[in-house]
Amino acid sequence: MDATWLLFTLGVALIFGKIGDHLMERVELPGVLGEILMGMILGNLVYFGLVSPEYLTLHPSDTFEFLAKLGIIFLLFLGGLDTEVEMLKKTGSIATVSTVLGVFVPLILGWFGLKLMGYPSREAFAGGILLTATSIGITVRVMMDLGVLRSEVGAASLSASVMDDFLGIALIIFAVGSGSVLGLISKMAVFFIITGIVAWYTVDKYLRFAEWLHVEKGVLAMVLALMFLFSALAQHWFDAAIEGAFMAGIVLSRLPEGKKLMEEIKSIAYGLVVPIFFVYTGAMLDLRVFASRDALTLAAVLSIIAVIGKVAGRGFGAIIMGWDFKKSLQMGIGSIPRTEVALVDLMVAIHGGAIPQSDAQKFIAATLIFITVSVLITPPLLKWAFREDVEAMKRGEMEERKSSISETKKKIAETKKPRKILKR
Repeated sequence: MDATWLLFTLGVALIFGKIGDHLMERVELPGVLGEILMGMILGNLVYFGLVSPEYLTLHPSDTFEFLAKLGIIFLLFLGGLDTEVEMLKKTGSIATVSTVLGVFVPLILGWFGLKLMGYPSREAFAGGILLTATSIGITVRVMMDLGVLRSEVGAASLSASVMDDFLGIALIIFAVGSGSVLGLISKMAVFFIITGIVAWYTVDKYLRFAEWLHVEKGVLAMVLALMFLFSALAQHWFDAAIEGAFMAGIVLSRLPEGKKLMEEIKSIAYGLVVPIFFVYTGAMLDLRVFASRDALTLAAVLSIIAVIGKVAGRGFGAIIMGWDFKKSLQMGIGSIPRTEVALVDLMVAIHGGAIPQSDAQKFIAATLIFITVSVLITPPLLKWAFREDVEAMKRGEMEERKSSISETKKKIAETKKPRKILKR
């Protein structure tokens, strides 16, 4: 690949992504939607032959795919850093029950729906698995923008989505018989021991060492190194680098140094790799898939089940655990988007024989369509679901500012009062 055109594509993707971000925010929609839509435009310039893939190197491109993966790694790392551990503990049981129902309700509905369409049991089961794993990146980005990531719903959504991925990986292994589910569970247990216990009690010493080095941006570099190492471990053991990044963020969130570095890490993430991730996600959809009637039918079934199954499963799980309808609905809506994990599960299912080659193209097209639907509807739905919370936060901030201004005026008035001169 010519480095000239790779650099050119990076520049174009960032410019278009940020323009899309701006346009969506002008109409009071989450900016991430604009980045995805701009990616769809750029990708289809190539798919329809208007621009040569030699010059706009979005697909296929291992380099862009890697940069996009870096984007979601940074986003989940920031999500972990911005999470209050006490809130995670508080919402742990709700997240667990919501995860289980949020996985098995769409799985069962997907299996049943595909069976009614005439697909054999194994293929229908694999199709149902495509609907199980949530792509937390979009939800994290929107919740961060709205300022609700630290809420109970935000913390529970993060926990549940991390568990979603693990369950989805275990289920696809079971479906294709390509590995040992017990072995996967063992690796996950060891991973959580290393990241959740050992690192938790030693990370402060690691940061003291980073400070001791006394080099420019040394602490930032060492923090990013920890993120990459955790991601590498999770990727090697169960193909889930984003879970490693999230755990690194959680471990560092307990220290003031981790919180202090948030803005610097955001500068790297939102200035480069996060927009690339969302532009790349949009560019994955080839609009020509809408020409296939069979793919459209399958996509319609999968899209309906994907949305209803997740919202109902996670939402009902939250209601069972005592949350009210509003918070349960927010929890359910946050689980709608699917992206990279659904595609990974699809490729594993095809290569493992759970989905036969004769149906592979149809499932690829249908998966791309239902992914696009889930990605596009989630940001506005989340904004709608949290509108009262956001308005309440704004009112609280305004009241706080008014109180601060009032106190300041009072102090100024006190200083201007004439002092009584005491006569001897």
